Amino acid sequence: MGARRRIGAVTAAVAACALLAAACGRSVNNAGSSTSGNISPTQGLVTTTPAGTKTVPSMVWAVYRDVNSLDPIYAFDYPENTADSLMCESLLRQAPGGAVQPGLATVTDPSPTTMVFTLRPGAKFWDGHPVTPADVVYSLDRNTNPTLGGFYPLVFNRVKSIAATGTNQVTITLKQPDYWLQGELASMPGIIIEKAFAQKEGKNYGTPAGSIMCTGAYMLKSWTPGVGVVAVANPHYWNSAVKPLIGQITIKGTPDISSFTSGMLTGAIQGSYPFALPTLDQLRNSSSVKVWQGPGWSTDAFIISSFKGVLGDLRVRRALSLALNRQGIISSVYKGAALMPRWLSNPGTFGYGKSVFTAAYDSSPVLTQNIAEAKKLVQQAGVTGKTFTIGTSSQLANLAAVTGDYQAAAQAIGLKVVLKSVSAQNFINFFTDPKARAGIDGFPTVNYGDYADPAALLSTLVLPGGSQNYTNFNNPKITADLEQARSTPNLNKRAALVAEAEKLTMQQLPWIPNVQPTALLVLHKGLTGAVSSFAYMFAPWADSLGGTG
Repeated sequence: MGARRRIGAVTAAVAACALLAAACGRSVNNAGSSTSGNISPTQGLVTTTPAGTKTVPSMVWAVYRDVNSLDPIYAFDYPENTADSLMCESLLRQAPGGAVQPGLATVTDPSPTTMVFTLRPGAKFWDGHPVTPADVVYSLDRNTNPTLGGFYPLVFNRVKSIAATGTNQVTITLKQPDYWLQGELASMPGIIIEKAFAQKEGKNYGTPAGSIMCTGAYMLKSWTPGVGVVAVANPHYWNSAVKPLIGQITIKGTPDISSFTSGMLTGAIQGSYPFALPTLDQLRNSSSVKVWQGPGWSTDAFIISSFKGVLGDLRVRRALSLALNRQGIISSVYKGAALMPRWLSNPGTFGYGKSVFTAAYDSSPVLTQNIAEAKKLVQQAGVTGKTFTIGTSSQLANLAAVTGDYQAAAQAIGLKVVLKSVSAQNFINFFTDPKARAGIDGFPTVNYGDYADPAALLSTLVLPGGSQNYTNFNNPKITADLEQARSTPNLNKRAALVAEAEKLTMQQLPWIPNVQPTALLVLHKGLTGAVSSFAYMFAPWADSLGGTG
């Protein structure tokens, strides 16, 4: 369905707990280092950290590379989402546990094909102008404007019209029921910007040459490539229940692990949402840093980007999956902060129909290693000695490590691997540019959906026309299950359909799931209040961030 996600990088992202409140959890500092890979998808994990109580003049927040755009229709990866969700707000909002709640508007459903949004009283942009229905219509319409080329047009493919229907009201009329749309409107496609400001900025909107105009508790001060995106507290934030405590937050690209780690230890960097961090134990054991762990929405996977080579044979994809040392990835790459996978989607995404999803997930087999069986499949496929090409980046440690695991797996079963390595900054091009994917059979990723539903990720790679369906994969039964789920109001029935699609996908392996990361939030010991779930990617994560009491 939507178009996004991404990469797998050193200082990026992780997860949300749809089942537990923060009070039930604990930090990783208290948990110690686990390498078993048997972490529960929910127990002992934290969705939010205790609210800050003291003001802090400024801080640096690390992301794995520099931000490319601040325009939400181009938010396609962790750095952009982190910046946009800090400063901007969507029509609806995702709670840290994954529930969809009112955001800039409340929503009612007079019929299965009608959604009515009523703007919250007093909602206004940083410049003091009120949020109007015209701003909402303009913002949503930008997603489907072909001249802009945003990443989210498929989100709206069941929308018939978006219209202002009152002084504080917008109505979306659907061609057919769409029970995925509210989740998307609580994410990047639902972010509301000021129409007049964006029109004045033109092509400069969301670039270093221009600016943006949003509604959040933090507002853009400056953006200098190589220096960072600087946001400052909005003293006139429309929601009086939120009082931002950080004077200034600089979002800075820090791809080098050593620089990131030393920055956290010395206080030059005060926070980040990292994953697959080889120095995690060092940070866990530091008295100057606290590491929080939450359940995940993301999946570490190998994207099959072409069926033209040997990976077009299902037997070869199954063989690679069987040969992969997943426990090694959990232990060495994630330092225990990941699960052995059963599905493509992470169990942390069970934001509804939890009992149905959990039962179906628990009944699915864990992906275990079996080299002997993998060799047989390669021999049956007649491809022993054949070569495939992996796109990767030696500058991103977790990508390089997982790539090495696939090289080892391929070699163990009689296949050869060629690497095409690019810079950390250019790795995103494998997702966005067909030319960059030319000659590439697959590439690693840490990927996610836009809201707490396994279908949010799954739909992007298995539905015809999906934003990450690079091979034109098409299984009629999987498509039918997901399309029916999208039209099903009953949560348990919807969950059962999505669960069936997940099981069928595991039989076909259009992507190969590697492991299921849990969430990591790293904070300086003097800070608290950041969201510690994957909801930070889509909703304000720093509204309660501040100094400790």
